[in-house]
Amino acid sequence: MAQNVLDGRMHALAGTPENPLDVGIGIKIDQITSVDQKAENYGAVVVLRVEWTDPLLAFDAKELGREIRVFNPPALADHAAEVGAVVPAFVIHNQQSNKWIHESAASLRQDGSVVYVEKSSLTLQAPHFDFRKYPFDTQEFHFDVASIFPTEYVSYYPLEEFSGLGDLLGEEEWILDNARVEASKVIGISGRESDQVALIFEGNRHLTYYVIRVFLPMLVLITVGWALFFLDEYRRRIEIAGGNLLVFVAFNWAISADLPKLGYLTFLDFVLQCMFLMTGALIVFNVALRKLKVAGREEGARKLDNYAIKWIYPLGYAAIVGYAIFAYLLVP
Repeated sequence: MAQNVLDGRMHALAGTPENPLDVGIGIKIDQITSVDQKAENYGAVVVLRVEWTDPLLAFDAKELGREIRVFNPPALADHAAEVGAVVPAFVIHNQQSNKWIHESAASLRQDGSVVYVEKSSLTLQAPHFDFRKYPFDTQEFHFDVASIFPTEYVSYYPLEEFSGLGDLLGEEEWILDNARVEASKVIGISGRESDQVALIFEGNRHLTYYVIRVFLPMLVLITVGWALFFLDEYRRRIEIAGGNLLVFVAFNWAISADLPKLGYLTFLDFVLQCMFLMTGALIVFNVALRKLKVAGREEGARKLDNYAIKWIYPLGYAAIVGYAIFAYLLVP
């Protein structure tokens, strides 16, 4: 079954302003099935635990012959409707897809306390993604469970012991940790203030991938660009620098394919664009040196060339990297 199976009966009042129904919410993510940073969402397999106590649901254990009754969720909703009680329906605030329920069950004790557990898979929005420090960014993931009823009728509190991340999430690209549950109030689907419990966790990228696949090739290209200054033939320099320019264009396209169309530059974007401009400037510089040589001013061309080898090229890249680290990684 898809969607929230506790939504079946909501015509009765759940709690009163003088005595709101207290509901515990536990959120445990067992698996991360995908992280789509371009769409800014992620897929998860999650276990939800909902606990509450309603005296209207109490029963005589001696008469029944047992202290606990077990229901499937629709049957619990029907039973609650028969006795005039209501189950505290909820909505997952940042849900983007159907919620496919794998297993679900509810237990009812003789005092009217209920424990509802479901395991389901779904896709969730991740609107808190910020790629300015990419690939050194730390992203925040949310799983928000909000009450359908206003706060004055139903209040939520987190079940810390039943919340967090599983040991085998099955996610290789990200290092996920720092999980915590937070209770807050939001404007619910009723248009009034409702309680919400959110599982929040953070993700960092495995930097080894980016060091090997991105930064190491970039370092090689920079070194090749610097080595060009040791060639005496300016025409050969221009040809090799032109090839480097095409490589930077391919780099830019490959990296941008993994990210949404952002309205700002990331750390890696800034470094790549500066490298692109430096390589273009290198071509123009060598064209100018060749013009000086053809015009009979070879001595002046050699002095400029020597100055570029020792100072302009290495210090230029050092300034670019230093500014990028300061502006993107160090400044909040």
